[in-house]
Amino acid sequence: RHGAKQTQCSKEGCTNKALQGGLCIRHGAKVAPKKRCSHKGCGNFTLRGGVCARHGAKQTQCSKEGCTNKALQGGLCIRHGAKVAPK
Repeated sequence: RHGAKQTQCSKEGCTNKALQGGLCIRHGAKVAPKKRCSHKGCGNFTLRGGVCARHGAKQTQCSKEGCTNKALQGGLCIRHGAKVAPK
């Protein structure tokens, strides 16, 4: 990102990005899976405290007075100045 050098997998002939120990996932890099919500029957990813937003993970609100949007960066929502890169 921003000019950083990305390393390639150290296996001969492989051009995938190395993630751990100089290897890509195909050649043995171990990457921990994202955790799922601990609420029974829920398959959403966790946000805080082992639960998703629906089951009680607290999300910070925008710090501007009267705004109830979710804060994304620096305590602000997009409308009030959070700079978020487009997907």
